[in-house]
Amino acid sequence: MPPEMPDIVGNAPAPAEIRAALERVIASEAFSRSPQLGAFLRFVADATLSGKSDRIKAYTIGVEVLRRDANFDPQLDPIVRVEATRLRRTIERYYAGAGQDDDIVIDLPRGSYVPTFRRRESAIPAAATIGVTQWKARLGGIPMPAVLTGIVAAAVIVIAAIAYMSRPLDVMITGTATRAGASRQSAALPPGNGMPVVIIEPIRVIGTPPQHTVTVDRLQAKIGDAFSRFDTINVSLAAAPIPASEGVAALPRGDYVLSGAIEYADAAATVWFTLSSIAENKVVWSSTFERVQPSGGQGLTEDSVVIALTNSLLQSYGVIRARDRANQLASNAGDPRYRCVLQAADSMRTADLQSHELARACLEHFTALDPSFAVGFAFLAMIYNREFQLEYPAHSGDGPPLDRALKAARQSIALNPEDSRGYLALLIVQFNRRELSAAFSAGKRSVALNRYDMLALGEYGGRLILAGKIEQGMAALQEAGAAETSRPAWHHIYLFIGSYVAGDMAEAIRHAGDIPNDNVALGQVAQVLAAQAAGKPDEARKAIDRLNAIAPAWVSSPRQELARLIPDRTIVERLAKGLAAAGVPGGS
Repeated sequence: MPPEMPDIVGNAPAPAEIRAALERVIASEAFSRSPQLGAFLRFVADATLSGKSDRIKAYTIGVEVLRRDANFDPQLDPIVRVEATRLRRTIERYYAGAGQDDDIVIDLPRGSYVPTFRRRESAIPAAATIGVTQWKARLGGIPMPAVLTGIVAAAVIVIAAIAYMSRPLDVMITGTATRAGASRQSAALPPGNGMPVVIIEPIRVIGTPPQHTVTVDRLQAKIGDAFSRFDTINVSLAAAPIPASEGVAALPRGDYVLSGAIEYADAAATVWFTLSSIAENKVVWSSTFERVQPSGGQGLTEDSVVIALTNSLLQSYGVIRARDRANQLASNAGDPRYRCVLQAADSMRTADLQSHELARACLEHFTALDPSFAVGFAFLAMIYNREFQLEYPAHSGDGPPLDRALKAARQSIALNPEDSRGYLALLIVQFNRRELSAAFSAGKRSVALNRYDMLALGEYGGRLILAGKIEQGMAALQEAGAAETSRPAWHHIYLFIGSYVAGDMAEAIRHAGDIPNDNVALGQVAQVLAAQAAGKPDEARKAIDRLNAIAPAWVSSPRQELARLIPDRTIVERLAKGLAAAGVPGGS
């Protein structure tokens, strides 16, 4: 009877190999500063290996691993989601650094708490070769002509190669990139994703909390959950506050520390927060929130506090980005991928071609160098979109800008399907491609994935306005501005258009006054229309001259240019008639 073929395809790691790999991961430096993450990983891995993966639920993890009481409700307390996000990022850091040569890879797929175990593909060919060698040895015991032996052996090798190449795709991919990409990254870039680390300390409690008030555990969990949804930082939850006497040396590795305290007095809660720079060993931001109410209460609620924190600290105009932009772009300090993000965000604040080209070159370089750079692909999609929107000159060999933008946005989502920024980029690109149904689906997904990102909510609202859904869009933009955020120029343009089309000229004129005089043609259109509505023909004439200087087509063919960016014909006609009344030659 002929010998059996070796089991080349069935090359899954054995339980003993997985347990050894698990111990190696948990003992690593990446996990040493967070025993809670190690306990989380050990719990889900042990349950899976024991055939009890049905026990891996948010409630069980919260109670058995994170020490929540029996009344724990995962729908109200997001601590398990927060810790799972931290765990995934810590696993990524481990396999990008100390574990980059490990044969066994442990992963926690997004959307699930059940881990997966697989053999890294670099270890597979050796196993396949052993099988082929053993089978050749067994062939040697079967009498046959030498030529036939060689042919059969060659066939075995071919079959082994086909079996190897036919393995499922996830066997061929590391946690965040292909092996080739990871090796290029490890050779040229620091480990991890390059974004700064914000350490969130436990909130200190002063006084005794009354019933039905803000609870420190719930507020702490919401802050951790909110911060983890922003892709331009990494979040690390400290096990305990660092005593001031121990200083920076006692801190785990990071860039910033968010410290907080809550004081209960007279049935009210007052919350303080400070942000400290670890490198500079000083407080760089602080804020106080008085008489904070639980969710659903009147006035300032704990949700309002969380939104205020994320918008003050994490947005493109926030404290962290502003400080890092000043420090890193001037000195080339920090991770080059993060500098690309800072450079790209900075280029989007104005319509400056040189800044745009620098940002594009940086993002193209580092997304090629690090194929797992998900946030880089999202920003690259928006950079390409601006080439359509602002009609920047194409490079030699460029495809259509919206085609390139769509590809980059989809790559960002493929790399990180739970990140809201990729869907925001997809909204913007598909809207300009006039794929409106798909665009608004992407916008809804972006807002759902990060309800704390008021800039994304404003972009979604702006697209609703341009599509003729004025009331819905204005409501979204008003909500986005309710947290006292600093609005970007484009949001004022959307608000101007919504107010102008609705006939609220006072509001339209007010929003036009907040639009900077840069090279964005649609912003200059708003200035022309606002001056005409205010009865100031001289100012309208100056605005028309400036519009003609920066974008002559908007003066000679305004309807065509408006229709390129605004899909609703009624809005296009209303704006074109206003331009004609102001004296734009091509507006009539």
